[in-house]
Amino acid sequence: METELKLLVCAEVDVAAVIEEQLLPELNVNCESSQVSLFNQYYDTQDKAFRSMNMGLRVRGQDGRYEQTIKTAGVQQGSLQQRPEYNIDLDQPQPDLSLFDQQIWPEGARVAELQQQLDVIFTTHFQRRIFHLIMGQGTELELVYDQGEISAQGHQSAINEIEIELKSGDVSYLFELAGKLIQKLPLRAGVMSKAARGYQLASGQELQPEPLPGFVSLSADSTVEEAFCRALDTGLNYWQWHEQCYLETQKPKALKGIRTGIHMVSQALNLYLPMLQCSDLLDLPQRLMKQLDDWYWVDALLEIKSLRSRKGPFRKRLMKHQDFLSYLHGRYEGILREYRPVELICNKENASLQLALTALLVQKPWRQHDTAWQSPVIEHARGWLAQNWFHISQSMPRDKTFNLQHYLSAESSLDQALFNSLFLADLFGDDKREQYRAPWLDILDGIDELKLLNLLMCELEQADVEQKDSLKAWGEEKISRLVQVMEQSRQQSQQREPA
Repeated sequence: METELKLLVCAEVDVAAVIEEQLLPELNVNCESSQVSLFNQYYDTQDKAFRSMNMGLRVRGQDGRYEQTIKTAGVQQGSLQQRPEYNIDLDQPQPDLSLFDQQIWPEGARVAELQQQLDVIFTTHFQRRIFHLIMGQGTELELVYDQGEISAQGHQSAINEIEIELKSGDVSYLFELAGKLIQKLPLRAGVMSKAARGYQLASGQELQPEPLPGFVSLSADSTVEEAFCRALDTGLNYWQWHEQCYLETQKPKALKGIRTGIHMVSQALNLYLPMLQCSDLLDLPQRLMKQLDDWYWVDALLEIKSLRSRKGPFRKRLMKHQDFLSYLHGRYEGILREYRPVELICNKENASLQLALTALLVQKPWRQHDTAWQSPVIEHARGWLAQNWFHISQSMPRDKTFNLQHYLSAESSLDQALFNSLFLADLFGDDKREQYRAPWLDILDGIDELKLLNLLMCELEQADVEQKDSLKAWGEEKISRLVQVMEQSRQQSQQREPA
């Protein structure tokens, strides 16, 4: 089983020099270093049979020697990957599937047919600096720095990354070394392997922002620890996926995914922290809130984009006000210049925080402090969801008439409740799951539209445009009507408490 952590280099820097001149003297450990040039061909069939089996097939060439490798499906937690790996020496640079142990293949795999259909899908060629480290307690780590490129279908993508592999011993040294590297180099978590990047490059398709999952997969006997780790892993993967998506595509919707992922991780910690009390967790909620604050502007950015869009909900009205749309374009560009999302993604605190969260998933430090993590999560889930319902009922009493500001203030409570339902809903049947979520999803959709109209009104106050008064009157009327509809929906949703 290969256990490896990947970090991507975010800026121009002499990585090898920093490792040799700053990191290694500080570590003061036994180190053997070397350098190799590696050329790799990745194979699959035209219908991507290996990809569909969650397997990767590679032939690597180095100094006239060849090796074929199959990596099978494993576990990814943040930037840490754990995957079974099978290596066979070759006499020539073409794969021979018959040399692999038959037990590695999925049931029903027709190996001889696969052999006949193999074709090169993409290649990688890079220089690798290798540092073999003997840490405390005999732990062996391999620190490598790769620099080169992936090539597919006439397109190239740069490789500029660090990998730390645990060869033997205590995994805590792997995280300790990664933390030191983050403090000395401009790094961020690497969530896509070279193979995954190669397949994407070969497909010619861009990464796309992902919708939220319907719920986290749990079973009736899932423990508190299992439920927490799955919730945390879901949020962290969502966060890191959308960072990668934005850096590659500059799609504004990916920025919303980043903020949602941070929010999801934050809520997972808030929900489970009382059951998993240990010092390693205590500072994380505050650090996550700081991260959320750093991204608070994203909603306004996307709302401005929606107002300007020809597909936006108010396009017919706003297309008559080109001077206002021009003003909004300037505001949109100004927000991006001011908050610099690429710098937020690549800053040290972001990388350090994600590393700490990944370490939690692997090391599970709460096991040293209590046994509450072993209890079935279903024993607590119904009470947690009932508490959410009570909190919403208290903050949105039926006998109180709500206005625009009331609804905007209620958004955070509703988000919290719906994240908790995402974490826990799989413990209950489909009917109960939808009974809990559906009414509040409708109200949140209404709040999104209210936020859009509220931003429009705020921007009109600042803009020097013609026909401002008529546009403000239109906006006020839209808000009034929408609040009336939402009041009816809220009264209906609060008539009975979800089971």
